[in-house]
Amino acid sequence: MSDIPPPTYGSAAGGASLGGDAPLRGRVCLVTGANRGIGKATALGLARLGATVLMLCRDAGRGAAACDDVRRESGNADVALVVADLASLNSVRAAADDVARRYPAVHVLVNNAGVNLARRTVTPDAFEATLAINHLAPFLLTNLLLPALLRGAPSRIVTVTSEFERFGRIAFDDLQGERRYWGTRAYTQSKLANVLFTYALAARLEGTGVTANCVYPGLVATDLLRDRAWWSPRWLRPLRERLFLSPEEGARASLYAASSPGLEGLSGRCFDRRGRAVRTSPRSYDVATRERLWRVSAGLTGVGAGAAARTSGGD
Repeated sequence: MSDIPPPTYGSAAGGASLGGDAPLRGRVCLVTGANRGIGKATALGLARLGATVLMLCRDAGRGAAACDDVRRESGNADVALVVADLASLNSVRAAADDVARRYPAVHVLVNNAGVNLARRTVTPDAFEATLAINHLAPFLLTNLLLPALLRGAPSRIVTVTSEFERFGRIAFDDLQGERRYWGTRAYTQSKLANVLFTYALAARLEGTGVTANCVYPGLVATDLLRDRAWWSPRWLRPLRERLFLSPEEGARASLYAASSPGLEGLSGRCFDRRGRAVRTSPRSYDVATRERLWRVSAGLTGVGAGAAARTSGGD
């Protein structure tokens, strides 16, 4: 644990609209999966801090409605929609091109979007969907936006993982669950991949002014579990509300990592919603595993060998 104090956001955590205190004014912040849940709460918090917020959403209609909500609730008009389906690598590339064209410099990227699927699903690129959306999409998007993040330095990359990464294992011999699929295994593998990616990225970006950290949001009541049959019954709702955090509570971790002045220059860490630095799973610190995963991910996404490494001379 670190001695970093708990996060305080002022109006970002409450219901007040944007006022004179706007510490992120002029900072461009992109949040994926931003039309609901933790992503929408994160976008709202950043907007209340005065940021120019880009909300990346799959559905244009729902995304536009979410943008309207964030503008209204934050009092910040600088909220824009980016439409992308993270299950499609071509869509990710198009979104990155769109962002780079509209905003030459990006200061914060929050890789928040994720799924937790009970049954094996294949994307248009023929990848297993949990791996594709939870890991390959943020891997590709981050690498494509690195030039803009470097122009915006000091800038931050925040990737939302989960405490369940502790149960994950990277099954290089069956990465996409083609021989044996179990939804929980695919999910924990993808969350471990988020942490390994963060640490590999932090090492490559050392000295560039771009930091990479991940966060544990806690056990949050969101639509992430909508694919599970036990999540749907209405009679379970009161129990869920007692056991699970709200999206606003879960978003505190992302907001802290994205905006806290106390984290300036800190990279390669994981933070919880109370602003504490936490140790991730033993597997997440295995350098050989993280480098192998980087190489495999680069091959699957078509990212040039050592794309991030070229910025800093990393391995």
